[in-house]
Amino acid sequence: MPTITIDGEDYEVDGEQNLLATCLSLGINLPYFCWHPAMGSVGACRQCAVIEYKDTEDQHGKLVMGCMTPVKDGGLYSVIADAAREFRGGIIEDLMTNHPHDCPVCEEGGECHLQDMTEMTGHVQRRYRGSKRTHRNQYLGPFINHEMNRCIACYRCTRFYRDYAGGSDLESLGRNNQIYFGRQKDGMLENGFSGNLVEVCPTGVFTDKTFSQHYVRKWDLQTAPSICEHCAVGCNTAPGAREPGNGGRAILRRVTNLYHRDINGYFLCDRGRFGYDYVNSDHRLENVLAARGDRLIESTARSGEKIHRILPPADAVGRFAQTLAAAQLGRRRLIGIASPRSSLENNFALRQLVGGANFFCGLARRDLELLHLVDRVQRDPRIHSPTTPEIESADAVLILGEDIDNTAPRIALAVRQAARNRQKQRARDLKIPLWQDASVRQLDGNPSPVLLIGTGTPALEEIASEILHCTADQTASFATAVVGFLRRDEPEQTELPESLRELARRAAERLSAAQRPLIVSGCGNRSVDIVNGAAAVACALAECEQGDREQCDLYLACPEVNSLGIAQLFPPGGGQLEQLAGQLRAGDGDTPTTLVILENDLYRRCDRRTVDTLLAGADEVILLDTLLNTTARHADLVFPAAATAESEGSYINSSGIAQRFYAVYEGAGFIQESWRWLANAAAACEEYPGNDVLAGCQHVHELSAALAGKFPALGVLAGLGPDEHYRIDGLKVARQSHRYSGRTAIRARDHVAELPPHRDPDAPMVFSMEGIQNAARTTLQANIWSPGWNSNQSIQKFLQGVGGRRKGAQGSRRIERAAQPLEDWHPQNTKAAATFSAATDLVLVPLHRMFGSDELSARAAAIASVIDEPYAVISAGDAEQRQIQHGDLLQIRIDSEHYAVEARISATLPRGTVGVPAGLPGLESLDCHLPGPAAVERIHGGESP
Repeated sequence: MPTITIDGEDYEVDGEQNLLATCLSLGINLPYFCWHPAMGSVGACRQCAVIEYKDTEDQHGKLVMGCMTPVKDGGLYSVIADAAREFRGGIIEDLMTNHPHDCPVCEEGGECHLQDMTEMTGHVQRRYRGSKRTHRNQYLGPFINHEMNRCIACYRCTRFYRDYAGGSDLESLGRNNQIYFGRQKDGMLENGFSGNLVEVCPTGVFTDKTFSQHYVRKWDLQTAPSICEHCAVGCNTAPGAREPGNGGRAILRRVTNLYHRDINGYFLCDRGRFGYDYVNSDHRLENVLAARGDRLIESTARSGEKIHRILPPADAVGRFAQTLAAAQLGRRRLIGIASPRSSLENNFALRQLVGGANFFCGLARRDLELLHLVDRVQRDPRIHSPTTPEIESADAVLILGEDIDNTAPRIALAVRQAARNRQKQRARDLKIPLWQDASVRQLDGNPSPVLLIGTGTPALEEIASEILHCTADQTASFATAVVGFLRRDEPEQTELPESLRELARRAAERLSAAQRPLIVSGCGNRSVDIVNGAAAVACALAECEQGDREQCDLYLACPEVNSLGIAQLFPPGGGQLEQLAGQLRAGDGDTPTTLVILENDLYRRCDRRTVDTLLAGADEVILLDTLLNTTARHADLVFPAAATAESEGSYINSSGIAQRFYAVYEGAGFIQESWRWLANAAAACEEYPGNDVLAGCQHVHELSAALAGKFPALGVLAGLGPDEHYRIDGLKVARQSHRYSGRTAIRARDHVAELPPHRDPDAPMVFSMEGIQNAARTTLQANIWSPGWNSNQSIQKFLQGVGGRRKGAQGSRRIERAAQPLEDWHPQNTKAAATFSAATDLVLVPLHRMFGSDELSARAAAIASVIDEPYAVISAGDAEQRQIQHGDLLQIRIDSEHYAVEARISATLPRGTVGVPAGLPGLESLDCHLPGPAAVERIHGGESP
């Protein structure tokens, strides 16, 4: 590590960093614009000027740019030299000649990096009095506002969008003083990470349009560390909420990225950033609802659905307690149905209430089997579930049957960076530092091998070195062939043609030659054989003679935020919904049954006939959920449940990392966490055992501790995040910033005096500005601020070096599962194509979409506005054979259900398959049939041929 001198102080520093990154890591304030810790240096803004001296005798030195200057042992530098300060001030003055000076109305005001850097340079006087250049702004879709006049031409936007995220529809247009960052024509930005422009842009050129609809200044937002609930990657977020000031409910106003080095780093996908608005949806449940018992005319509701009325919470809890009492006395069977989108604590509370024998997972057999398989695979000592930085360091990637662009977008972004590792290695060989981004990207050479095998057309195809569009069976057969080549055995007999066997041989050679190979797969195709095949390839690589590795990186994407957590609560082979339906169907009818459904729309899990059997077999249905959905319309009693931003608990992501999230604000109306409704019912029931953990539960950490004691793999929950007793200097952590304004006026129409804030008995945090405000002292502080650093760039003040971990213990730990080697795997079906029962049958396969496949984010207004109408994708060959044109109306028939969809033609979809968007509104109940055979017909004038 070289030693350098900055303004008379000696420092031992990291020789791999440039001078700007070194200064920031040392806590030295040096202005900058174009540099970004994840994207390196291009030297576009000239703002980070410093003086470099030749030796101690040099009195003048030379002006250099910190972001373009490598540190060298014995180097002498000055940040505060007059020449450097004057140069930096002049740069700011030049940048501001065309800036509109609209800080009072700019939505970036108060968290603007340009404001911070202007203050940091000390330049406060403007001499320019001429006319300013103006631009026409563009419509960029429902997520992003565009105000091009604020641009300072730092090039961060296009560097991120095009170079880092792989987008192609945003570029720098024009030249010189007329540079313009936009699209060729107005339209929605197509890349799934476009929302990061809001945080990447150092001014207010790109702002959050969903935030604009209920805008407040950054310092007036109440925040807490949370977890994105829209997929299983587990990205850390900082949701911000604020009451409207008119006596209305608190509004969740935006979500921003909360840095976590091992998971999301600096970036979020658009689903995670803009999907929060479901919390403010008109479909939000805020009151307890009970089914009306009076007689209604037949057309009032659809078959089996109920009309509800508002019920006082005390009456509802009393009614629930009576049901619980009857169950305790053996007069009623109480059955609980869990949810993979609810916290571990909520699920465990329901398990305690109904007992382990009456606790079901809320998933269909196939989905639960897949989750147990993922859990089983990750227990193999030869397999390592990688962090995001480990994925980015892979030098060969094989993706088997998983469209991670849509099922795990943040992982897809990491794979995109891994494709550059061969280029980075060439830069190292040429002694080019990796932070010299523009130079590294100009190097010739092919990208690191990325092989895509499976159905669909993911965006990663542009960086793929090999692509094979094939069915799930063919994907499993391909994995079998790769395993055979890796073990240098004769590959097992498959029906793959010779060309595909040759591709498998090349894949094996590239993976075995790599130092850090990575296999990516998951539950997206709902194929046990694909997951087993991915595990077999990873195990074969770990045992490969050509490498010195003992483990191989394997990332398996799970479908929902707590899917892997649910798998820990149920033994293999039990707990699925079909099993419960069979029990209810075979019941003697003498004992009445109550179903308690936890945050789960069963009509998305199983076919309608099975769910109807479940609900019809119960005398009473009690639901706890956040949104009005199809299952809620069939419930007798509905309790409003808190969303993630309104609650505290734990999730386990796809890599087996358990994370704690905290409530940002209290839900409106009678919303509370599901476990509290269950605990209320238990406390109100005299017959419920008083020694049960749920009966006297007051804090969520009590459930976490009980979970840790009950399930060995979840033992880490006992120490996950500080409990409600944690204090710093006798104080809790403040959710509101030290500049929080208007709190005495926000309820002035109701009370002249300032009321005390809501108490939070569960967390070491307060719903006020009184408390610990310093993000350096605790990672519970989600309001990232430092003196002179009001923008999100302030995060570098709280990291262990640029791109390092946050100072202090991050609230996450990997669960500790017992090691268990996998048995040798042989695919159940290696046919190259499926056979069909009739000439009209095709195999439906799931296609995942960033917007529409997720249940909760689809209810966010901005995302709902861009979700497609129901459609299906058919291969060009099948379309020609069946005389189907693009845009035709098709009918999908499966069992007794019919779905009308628009036809789309694909040149890459395998013959014999029809791609159906999983979870798309209007097709939700079709999910349970994917994959599976169905009849697909073209409709002529409303009639099928």
